[in-house]
Amino acid sequence: MIARKMASMALLGCALLAGNSVSAAPIYASTLVASSNVTAFGSGVVTGAPDGDGVWLGSSFDPPALLGSLTVSFATALGNGAGADLVVVEISPSAAETFNVEVSTDNLVYTLLGEFSATNNLIDFGSFTAPVSYVRLTNTSTAFSADIDTLFGNYEADVLVSIPEPASLALIAFGLAGLSTFRRPIKSR
Repeated sequence: MIARKMASMALLGCALLAGNSVSAAPIYASTLVASSNVTAFGSGVVTGAPDGDGVWLGSSFDPPALLGSLTVSFATALGNGAGADLVVVEISPSAAETFNVEVSTDNLVYTLLGEFSATNNLIDFGSFTAPVSYVRLTNTSTAFSADIDTLFGNYEADVLVSIPEPASLALIAFGLAGLSTFRRPIKSR
């Protein structure tokens, strides 16, 4: 009986402390941090839900005179989950509109994940396991400008909450006190 109660309490504690990496809804880019050599179409907004408007990754429409790039941030850091972690919503269904995808935790050091396109727009973070707060797209085609509507992630990063030492000792004491309430009473003879 006591073992079952202890196991239930331990399971409840683990459930409360565990991070949740699956997101119920897409996590859209929240801020355009930087851009260079991009041309707006429609609203020119590349954050939030898809709206059919955005930017061409080029200083002009096809062919771009200069290759463009943009960097967006996410208010909720993205995590590495099963399957596609990031989706780039590109308006044109052309495989010829290609772009590099780079990710970063701090907007200082970026990791290149590879070259993608409208027909290859599901990005897996692969071995990049740190939380992703920034994504940079850079046009790689001299013939076409990728037309980017928005970007969204499928997984929240696991956030570990550190408990200060005095608080963790208090939690242990509280747990031991709780266990003592489940102690079997000693029968007197």
